[in-house]
Amino acid sequence: MSRTETTAVYTGKNHSFGPKYSLNGLKWFSSATDSEVSVALARTGTVEDGSRGLSLFLVPLRLPLLREPSDPPSSSVSNNIFVHRLKNKIGTHALPTAELILSSTEAYLMGELNQGIKNIAPVLNITRLWSAAASVGNLRKCLSIAMAYAKVRSIRGGSQLLQDTPIHVAQLASINLLYRALTHLTFGVISLLGKSECGVATTDELRRLRMLTPVAKAFAAEKACAGMEEAMAALGGAGYMEENGIGRSIRDALVEK
Repeated sequence: MSRTETTAVYTGKNHSFGPKYSLNGLKWFSSATDSEVSVALARTGTVEDGSRGLSLFLVPLRLPLLREPSDPPSSSVSNNIFVHRLKNKIGTHALPTAELILSSTEAYLMGELNQGIKNIAPVLNITRLWSAAASVGNLRKCLSIAMAYAKVRSIRGGSQLLQDTPIHVAQLASINLLYRALTHLTFGVISLLGKSECGVATTDELRRLRMLTPVAKAFAAEKACAGMEEAMAALGGAGYMEENGIGRSIRDALVEK
């Protein structure tokens, strides 16, 4: 963030949404490519200021942001936002991610000047916990597939099911243990966030929330991906097939790391 290439210059005008700025630069990784509005950080201070020179802006993807239902849709480039290219990602294909060029793009200051990191931090914390929950959810899905497979896959000439094979049950149990541990970690932090938002968190709880939020995101994603690979292996060759959905879950969860 501290090395963002996007700059913001005050136009001297004000809008009902806030002071109006002109944004210029490249957004290398934008996840709001097909939205109507986004928030973005841009530099209002000097390069030497680092992250302390960034401010937060409300950016309409099209102008005007609000229009009458009977009005025709605005041009996709009406706010001078141009798609340089779509990212060729290994996963999360349902969410288009792009490199965007901003050329005198109209935007409105949110919060105090040069306090962008502070202002966007609550949003980032919520998305981090969403990411952790998504990782746990993907792991649970893959574990369910592996458990269902064990109930019907027979071995030893059809005389025994995988669910009755101790070594296989031990593998599924290790995945289940990981899933439960990550669930407790993730929802423990969610509980701290709830207390913080309700204004009943203690000082120590607020400190734990600040420390554990990024930890939960990173740890859940890393360990969940490993657990999903174990679930894939539990299906043998069938686990490597795309139709079971495990491969997609792994690819989609990798982005959370």
